[in-house]
Formats: sequence, structure tokens, C-alpha cells
Amino acid sequence: MKATLADQFEVAAGLASGISRYAANIGINADPIARACGLDPERFNDLGERVSLDRVCRYMEALALISGDDQFGLKSAAEFQKGASGPFGYAMMNAATVRDCLIFMGRNLSKISETSICTLELGPRAAHFEWTYSPLILHRAQFVDLGAAQTFNHLRAFLGNDVSRIRLELERKKPINTNLHKQLLTPQISFGAQVNALILPVEILGRTNPNADPRLFAMMSQQVEAMPMRRNDAHDPVAAVRLHVAENLASGTLTLSDEADRLGMSSRTLQRRLTEAGTSMQAIVDECRKEMAGRLLLETDLTLSSIGYKLGFSAPAAFTRSAIRWFGITPSEFRQSRREAV
Repeated sequence: MKATLADQFEVAAGLASGISRYAANIGINADPIARACGLDPERFNDLGERVSLDRVCRYMEALALISGDDQFGLKSAAEFQKGASGPFGYAMMNAATVRDCLIFMGRNLSKISETSICTLELGPRAAHFEWTYSPLILHRAQFVDLGAAQTFNHLRAFLGNDVSRIRLELERKKPINTNLHKQLLTPQISFGAQVNALILPVEILGRTNPNADPRLFAMMSQQVEAMPMRRNDAHDPVAAVRLHVAENLASGTLTLSDEADRLGMSSRTLQRRLTEAGTSMQAIVDECRKEMAGRLLLETDLTLSSIGYKLGFSAPAAFTRSAIRWFGITPSEFRQSRREAV
């Protein structure tokens, strides 16, 4: 598969290990599906490997569709080995208290599953842990379910049945039947949130893990803390501009000055770097719009006006003109012809 902007976001390959096992348990040979999504299933069991988060999400959505089960991701967590994510998983297993577990997650979740938001606020009455992913990851309901189930599996070691005191907000669309979510996660669950969130009452933060190994937690934490954040805007400002533009198309056309200020350099320096790379701000905006237009037309059922808005066009006619320039046909013709070909 052709690389996309979304492929810049990665996840620990081991997080996909339970997916294939669960698929096999329900009679699905998942390996060909993984390969069709651009993944190598042989890499899933390698703790040091990282793979595209977007492709893992596509993989899970495809398996949910094939199985006819919108709760595929939630159920697949039963096949997940807690240490499959390497040092991160082992640290989670050996945190001494709920508070230690949350602080560790807040500091390091982005290193095993790249997030666009990952914040922890410890207030006087409750702890709020929020996370979400890049808007370039278009379909992630199954992955969000899997991640939530894995987190609750860890927290259950501290809290037992008191995990029901945790409130959970998920950004995914509400499933037809929510009973399994309430059973495997918490009865206090809601859907359609802007970001995913865990809200824990402060009185349970001190609860201890009877199986904790403080020395192992310290060792694993040290390893995870030493992992560098993968993207470095200063190292490759051109790639940083392209990604930032793609994630913020709906906000309107970003200017060279805006991006230079964000990267902490002068407009002249950024312009030189773009020129050396054979591109420009205008070209980057156009390239990002074209790629996202293709994905949104083919991978979603959004209306053409909604897609035009997401791409930053002020009027539907402007989107249509650009689509004709990119694809040689109108947006509706492009969507229809490609879907008929499939």
C-alpha cells in the first residue's frame, strides 16, 4: 500500500498480537487481511517493532466488518498478553498504586501508541486522564475499545470490582448494544465524547497492587522514560509542516509565518528549507488536501460539503474545482467510480 500522512503515527507492534489470536478463535484467518492493510503479521510478536497506527486501526475495522461484530476490539482484549507492549506493559503490571499507574500512563502512553493529546490532571476530588489520536486516523473505534479494555484489565488488578467507580468517556460512536462495554469496562460509560477520558475519584488513587514488584517497575519505567519521542520537528521541519498542515486543514490555510513561529525559526529560514526540499507552503497545502480528499471520499460517508469544510474550503464550488484538477472528475464522480471498482 502507498504510504500516507497517517503512517507517520506508529504503535508498538506487540499491541496487535492479540488481534490475530482472537480472529483465529472465531474462525478468521487474519494474516491475509493484515497484509492487505499493509501490515506484516510476522512483526506482531517482536517487542522492538513499531508499525503504522493507522494500518492497525484499518486492520481492526476490517476484522470487525468481516466478523459482523462492532465489539470485535473490545472482545479481542481477552487475547492480549499484558507484557506484549514490552517495558510499558510490564511497568503497568508492577505499578504500586493506581496513582503511580496513571502518572506512568500520562508520561509514556504516547511512546507506545502515538497520541495527539495525552494529559493527566490530579485534582482535589478526581483524576482526569484524557487521550486521543491524530485526526488523520479516520477509523479507530475498535482500537479505542481495545486500548480501554487493556487499561481496565490493568486497573482491575488494583481495584477489583471497584473499577465500576471509574467513569469512562469514549470518542467512538455508541454501539447498538452497550452491555458488553459496561460489563468489561465500567457501568459509568458514555460515548461520542470529543476525547477519550478516564475520571477516577481521588479516594481510590492510593489503592495498591498486590502483585506489584517495585524494582521491576523502576527498571521498566527507566527503559520507557529513555525512549525518545519519535518525531522531532527541529530535525525535519518540512515533514513537521506537512503533518501539521494535514492535521489542521479545517482551520483554514496556515501561513508560512504561522509555521515558522510554531517551529521557532524565521520565515526566511523555513522558506529556504522548503525550497531546498522542492516544495512550498502552497504546494504542501494542496498535496495534503488532495490526499485527505481521496481518503474522506472513499473511506467515509460524509457529505461533500462536510468534506470540503474539513479540507478548509470556503465553498463547495472551490472543493469541486480542486477535485477536478486533482482527479479529472468531480468529487461525487470520484467517490462513485472508485467504489464501483471495488
